[in-house]
Amino acid sequence: MYKALGLFIALASTFSHFTVSSAPGQSPSADDSLRLRADLVLVDVLPVQKKTGRIIGNLSPDDFTVFEDGVKQTVPYFSKEKLPVSIVVLVDRAGCVNPFNEQIRAATIKAIGHLKPEDEVAIMTFSNKVALVQPFTRDRNLIADKITNVERQHRSEQHYFNAAIYEASEYMKKAANPGGRRAIIVLTSLEASIDFSKISEKEALDSVLESGAVVSGILVQTVGGRIDQGIRGKPTSWLRHLGLRSGSLKMFVEETGGELVGAPPQQIDATMNRLVDNISQSYSLAYTPTNTARDGKRRRIRVEISPDVEKREGKTGLLTRRSYVIAKEPVAKK
Repeated sequence: MYKALGLFIALASTFSHFTVSSAPGQSPSADDSLRLRADLVLVDVLPVQKKTGRIIGNLSPDDFTVFEDGVKQTVPYFSKEKLPVSIVVLVDRAGCVNPFNEQIRAATIKAIGHLKPEDEVAIMTFSNKVALVQPFTRDRNLIADKITNVERQHRSEQHYFNAAIYEASEYMKKAANPGGRRAIIVLTSLEASIDFSKISEKEALDSVLESGAVVSGILVQTVGGRIDQGIRGKPTSWLRHLGLRSGSLKMFVEETGGELVGAPPQQIDATMNRLVDNISQSYSLAYTPTNTARDGKRRRIRVEISPDVEKREGKTGLLTRRSYVIAKEPVAKK
């Protein structure tokens, strides 16, 4: 029988009842519990019917198979409950195109107003530098005020996606919802850009994988945005394969199992609502990896859905992260 996850924090507090072996009458130590929390790998999966985009519900644990570095894993924990969400809204303030004009700000405020009371939101901006505009809060009026007064466009500056994702991921570790899901939603006009920040693409990717956040992007579809994407975004996507120092929002989205969607200003509200709702509705799988080495290395994840589901539902796509970084073994203090 699979144990429902519920809130991850509740699960963490009950690990000792399921996975720690102790002498009769002896409780597991705090170190054992912390070790188990560090070793547990959490994987959110959103199954989508490819033809219609419909989210597939009513699936069971037996409908999923998880592989780590090609090795099948035993997945004893499963949940399909809605969980609270911690969101960092990351706003692009660089370049000539403004993906955050008055209309889009109003739509963003409206979308955030639809969140559940327990959901928390932070606002960050980026160009050549990254700034925390508003720390995590559940105060919707405060968020609305900060969005209304987000800094002006820095037309002469660049879109440093690597630094932005890195800083948002590091800040995400301060989320007040330890048992919830985590999302970074980027509002921009580009899917990639030249990036000469001090943060490499690998450093940014490692940070977001460690944070457990899903990265999604909304490409604001305006005339200027389409021109900017054609002139700067697409060529950068190609040139990065030749070793050009660049940052790819699309890569972060694909690696973490998020979505990259285009939306005109009048659809930002509905688009952001859908992204957040999809994250909160994902199935949650958790397992302790068969590879017990805590070496700080990146490990590949592959999730498969059973053939019976596709026979019943049609061709199915899975939005889920592709890898994670295992926590290193703590160095013993002398």
